[in-house]
Amino acid sequence: MENLCRECAAPLTGRSDKQFCSDACRTAYHNRRYREQRLDTVRIDRILRENRRILASLYEAGVRDISLSDNRLSGFDSRYCTAVKRYSLMRTAYRCYEFEYLISGGRIRRITQYSDEAT
Repeated sequence: MENLCRECAAPLTGRSDKQFCSDACRTAYHNRRYREQRLDTVRIDRILRENRRILASLYEAGVRDISLSDNRLSGFDSRYCTAVKRYSLMRTAYRCYEFEYLISGGRIRRITQYSDEAT
């Protein structure tokens, strides 16, 4: 069985455990794998930043309780947060960076902001 380059599938010569035909193929392979792994991180970070922007605008407007179907929450994805804190079986708080909120009955409730010193 002939060994092939993991990047370009060219036949390999030399050592029996060789995986790439050249440094360029080795670099291209690892760069592609890193880029593919990083895509999910970039997508999730974009969602979290949008959630934070929405929570910040609501907080600055004095809104502390809002329906998840409200137009001002357009773009908010409640599946993503930066932390979850369970106070009891009935009460779970979610954090999106410095903003904490509860979700119950199809509403976001008790939006609060924490400073770095308070965390």
